[in-house]
Amino acid sequence: MTNSKKAKLVSIIIRTKNEERFIGQTLSVIYSQTYNNFEVLIIDSGSSDRTIEIAKKYAVTVFEIKPEEFTWGYALNYGFVRAHGEYIICLSAHALPLSDNWLEIIIDNFKDECVAAVMCNTLPWPDCNPFDRRGLLKKFNIRKQDLKVGGPYIFGNVSSAIRKNVWEKIHFDESLTYCEDEEWMRRVKRLNYKVIYEPEAKVYHSHNENLKGIHKRAFSQAYAVTTLKFEEITLWNIFFEVIAGSLYDMLYVLIKFENLKWFLFAPLRRIVIGYAKLKAVLMAK
Repeated sequence: MTNSKKAKLVSIIIRTKNEERFIGQTLSVIYSQTYNNFEVLIIDSGSSDRTIEIAKKYAVTVFEIKPEEFTWGYALNYGFVRAHGEYIICLSAHALPLSDNWLEIIIDNFKDECVAAVMCNTLPWPDCNPFDRRGLLKKFNIRKQDLKVGGPYIFGNVSSAIRKNVWEKIHFDESLTYCEDEEWMRRVKRLNYKVIYEPEAKVYHSHNENLKGIHKRAFSQAYAVTTLKFEEITLWNIFFEVIAGSLYDMLYVLIKFENLKWFLFAPLRRIVIGYAKLKAVLMAK
């Protein structure tokens, strides 16, 4: 266990809204960490379930913001201002650390003064749908490295750590509804800081969204990458992804002996994503 008298204070910011299913389990793992000099800040944006009640069973500080004020960047900046730690952990309420030394592994990277941020290894929950599971296992199956601008391995705040004095120079853009993490990293990299991918710091995190949720996420991401000029999404790209992607996903279901419901879901999912991207591109022009 880390000597708390010598260890630097870490602030863990957890953004929540209706996370009663996960928040207790997440906090239980956090309070079992070998690195024990930390504080936990809950930034809640209008939970109507038992999220806050469950969180208050632990030694956390809860802040409530109005749902209409919420963007990912606003919630993070709000937490960073109120955090006392030298290093700040950004953690989704449904991102579950998979070891009791998760925090220790992350913080060890900051021994290098050039490191501005650390991103963790995100693994799919056991009940994750086959398409997101495939994507996550492929995306994060890489060696430890200093992330480069433009990916394909983009920075994300599902489970990350940021040196607070770097954030004091560069805040998150509160106007963005998506990609605030990648946009922040690009500005940080222009100052020649390192942003480290740490494969040994693992969390479970994935979404089993319905078609409405898939549409919302795909639209937000496509609109952000288009307006920020991170990526050019063409009509041909959209058409190809719908047709070829549907065939690929259906074949994947058969080869991997997945539940046949996913065979039927695969083309619907691709059509919804394609429609969301098309709408986003047209609105961004």
